[in-house]
Amino acid sequence: MFENIHEVRKAMDLFLNSYTEECDALLLPKRDASMYHSLGYAFILSLKAVLTYQRADIESALDAMKHAYQVADKFRKRDSSWKNAAHSLMTTYSVQELKEMTTIQRHAELVFAETYLMKAGLQIVYEESFVAFLREGVKVHASHQIYKALERYLMHVQEEASQGKDVSGYGMDAHFASGIAFGMGCFNLAISMLPDIVLKMAEFVGFHGDRGLSMWYYQSIGGWDKVAMMTKKQEKQPQTELQGPHEGLRRQFCDMMLILYNIVLAKLTPVSHVNEPLSDLILQYNLKLYPRGMVFLTLNGRRLATQRQLQEAKVYYQRAIDAQDYMKQLHHISFWELGFIALLEQDWKTAHQLFQRLNKESNWSKAVYTYLQGLSLYLYATYDMSPGEKRKQLILKSAELMALVTKSKQKIAGKSIFIEKFVARKSRKFDLQGNRLLFPDLEIIHAFSGLDLLTIPLMRKNLHRINAMLKRLANSHSFYVYDDLCLCHFLRTNLIRLLLEDQEQKEKQQALDLKDGDYIIQQQDGFTLAEMKEMHKESVHTVMTLAEKIQLDHWLYYFTVYEQARMMIMEADYDQAKKKIQYLIDRSERHDFNVGAGQRAKNKYSMENALILKCHNCLGVIDELSSK
Repeated sequence: MFENIHEVRKAMDLFLNSYTEECDALLLPKRDASMYHSLGYAFILSLKAVLTYQRADIESALDAMKHAYQVADKFRKRDSSWKNAAHSLMTTYSVQELKEMTTIQRHAELVFAETYLMKAGLQIVYEESFVAFLREGVKVHASHQIYKALERYLMHVQEEASQGKDVSGYGMDAHFASGIAFGMGCFNLAISMLPDIVLKMAEFVGFHGDRGLSMWYYQSIGGWDKVAMMTKKQEKQPQTELQGPHEGLRRQFCDMMLILYNIVLAKLTPVSHVNEPLSDLILQYNLKLYPRGMVFLTLNGRRLATQRQLQEAKVYYQRAIDAQDYMKQLHHISFWELGFIALLEQDWKTAHQLFQRLNKESNWSKAVYTYLQGLSLYLYATYDMSPGEKRKQLILKSAELMALVTKSKQKIAGKSIFIEKFVARKSRKFDLQGNRLLFPDLEIIHAFSGLDLLTIPLMRKNLHRINAMLKRLANSHSFYVYDDLCLCHFLRTNLIRLLLEDQEQKEKQQALDLKDGDYIIQQQDGFTLAEMKEMHKESVHTVMTLAEKIQLDHWLYYFTVYEQARMMIMEADYDQAKKKIQYLIDRSERHDFNVGAGQRAKNKYSMENALILKCHNCLGVIDELSSK
């Protein structure tokens, strides 16, 4: 078995270094006899299925995962008890029972739980029905039960070792430990991200989420837990040695989760337990190990983008594209990121070309791709072309694309995807307003939590755009003028807060670097910081005042309350921020929606689930900051 694991580890190293064809060649011959070869092959097919979203690829991945857990099941412990009859799905093993198993039998439990969980997740996406969600949810619970038993076993061995006892008889090798840590890390992280009302239901059926524990699991497998303590104390970190052949099979996936959490998820929503310096170290370590690795090149591009180094980020995205051609679907991640940067930089033509390509080649979200393609074409015609027949033709073409958005929506677990519903509403508004939208680029960038990727010059440029539009709207008699006014003021609050955060960071750095009496910058674009804070309050107040007159974009009121709370957090007014956040959560739990004009004001607002998820995580951030 360990020879098989080492061979699969070699295959995973090939895959992570963009030698995907060679990886397949190693895994395929032994997949019928080796549970680890079968697991590796199922993982590669499931990744391909997620990227292509093609029915044939998803069915192949489901078959491969079913085959993998069937191979693993053959190696599991068999006895005549009722546990065997139930296939050990609805019960768990004790520590003693696990100790009495052979090493292969314990690994079989792990691989079975792993593949069973992967298949359930993909099946939920594939069938798109709520019935499938419930059916596969039972399988997720069964997988979790196995992982919990293995976790208890791991903790027992660690406790025995800490007391100086001989634990060699427990068979706790690095590959087994990394599998338990990765699985329980994922469960704890995913469950900890749930809103309180859903979290209580999950805990009732036996799930538990501890974000601190998930971070510890991920860090401990690569030895990053000690480095994490040093980064918090701002101590110099030791040079990390590159891994050897016996390192845990799931180690790189634990590393990936830390990188994804710190540089991707942490930028989408405020979260606790963030350690960016550590994730930077982990990413650089893996780039040394896999210099051609498309995954890590893409993640480094994302890291640079979050640091507002957009030109450098584009270089790494292109390197990721050039790294391999065998699995072209992996290119779509970089195309998406490049298209997003084009939107940030107001390069409408490039954005249109990239989203047009994604619309043709990728099946992730046709609704979003179609909307972004139409939006980019509309902005290109509006801002980059002189008035004339050509401009009219392009706007009509963008209208044709917008008309296709609603028809392109998909469902997961019987539910529509919130961002697809949002772009569908925007496309309908485009039609209602006679082929016009106000600042659709900033609006969709915000929807994808990307405003803080704007460079400081781009923030200032967009702030000028908004201020100029507010003067024009003062004389407008449009039916949707209050929607437009509230959108302008909402976007302005976001940009002002981000500029203030940037200034605050500069002042902290200058306080460390400069001698007493040196001048510290106190202005942004001619405004003092105090004046900018007043502008922020004025814009929040305007949205609160005009919210009752909003016709369509009722989400602006609720997101402005959230933005107000974010500003309070920045100013360390944690009690008031918590009240604002709790207000939004309470309104959602009571289904108390009645802000705005018309009957639509009584309905759920756009992106409500996304906002409540942000609110839930924001409470964790407030608690973390308050404790400091």
